[in-house]
Amino acid sequence: MLANLHSLSQPVRYFLIYCFLLVFTQTASAAAFENQIAKKTTGEPYPHILKKDTHTINTRNIKVLHAGEKYLWIGTSNGLLRYDTHGQEELKVYDNTNKLLSNGIFAIAIDKTGLPWVGTYGGGLSHFDGSNWKNYNTPDGLNDAFIYDIKFENEKIWLATWSGVNYSKRDSPSGYSWENYTVENSNGGLIDNWVYAVELEKSGRTWFGTESGISTYYKGEWKAFNHSNGLGAPYEKVKQDNESIMSLFQGQHHEASPSIPNIQTADYKPNYIVSMHLDKQKRLWIGTWGGGLSLLDTKTFTFRNFTTQDGLPGNFILALEEDRSGGLWIGTNNGLSLFNGKTFQNFSRINGLESKFIFSLEAAKDHSLWIGGHNILTRIIIDPTTGIPLNLE
Repeated sequence: MLANLHSLSQPVRYFLIYCFLLVFTQTASAAAFENQIAKKTTGEPYPHILKKDTHTINTRNIKVLHAGEKYLWIGTSNGLLRYDTHGQEELKVYDNTNKLLSNGIFAIAIDKTGLPWVGTYGGGLSHFDGSNWKNYNTPDGLNDAFIYDIKFENEKIWLATWSGVNYSKRDSPSGYSWENYTVENSNGGLIDNWVYAVELEKSGRTWFGTESGISTYYKGEWKAFNHSNGLGAPYEKVKQDNESIMSLFQGQHHEASPSIPNIQTADYKPNYIVSMHLDKQKRLWIGTWGGGLSLLDTKTFTFRNFTTQDGLPGNFILALEEDRSGGLWIGTNNGLSLFNGKTFQNFSRINGLESKFIFSLEAAKDHSLWIGGHNILTRIIIDPTTGIPLNLE
């Protein structure tokens, strides 16, 4: 095709070359993160000022974000916010004055009808039907009133709680009956009852991130992994960069509690799973508390760890999100990073981000990336042809 370009008019030639480059960049960008991870990775500061929208929110931090077709749902320590991304409605606040049982919002999931389920700090699970809230708590069969993650699997709903895992299918239009996995009833297969994350494979395998490592359940068989199996970097590799970090967390992250308990004085807990993401290649990315980012090969059950020495901006991995272009976004204690399998592109206040701590990330269908920080919500736009954010001219 390119050999015959000279026989065409100049405008047609330019158009065809543009189309070729567009397809090439789309393919290269989409495939970049799908390839094998480089043996040696590097970190680079992003060289541009981001084109962004910034919103100040009167709360200590933005714990969780979820984008639906019309609304961005924002979970904070002062309630749940519903933001109309089309600008047609005013910001709506849901808290314990209008049917939620707790203002601390840990988790948000949108069901197939487009309505939210919310996991709370001490208030159990809440479901919005468009008009009213339905609350589920320990009297209804939940293990705990603290719900840290929610995932849907067809008609089944999974909950990560601080007393094990709950799961249920809808038994009737009026409600759910809850079953559970705990350390006790799994004979230690669930490695810890403090569960922070759930990920589901289409094969039926489930993954659980806990305070003591990773557990997986498949066809009646449990496996568990922790630092002794390779989860989290060795302390000597992160010790220098982790020094004095806890003093920065004080006052920034619920004073390190109650949003994330049991770490008030610890600058290194490699088994403590703060965030988790199963990517399109079925690789499990695991954010640890001070032990960096871990990658678990779900076929061989082997780990690889990334720290600041490998290019990350920080060793406390607070949020993980895969965008529509296939890039992995990483929220840390020291800014934001985009990983393409070889290079960590690191974003900070120099690029226009106003929060040092990145607590939550959400990639929307319109190629927005929403970034939740300390009092700050930021929106940037990902160029679908390059996978790189739009910048100021």
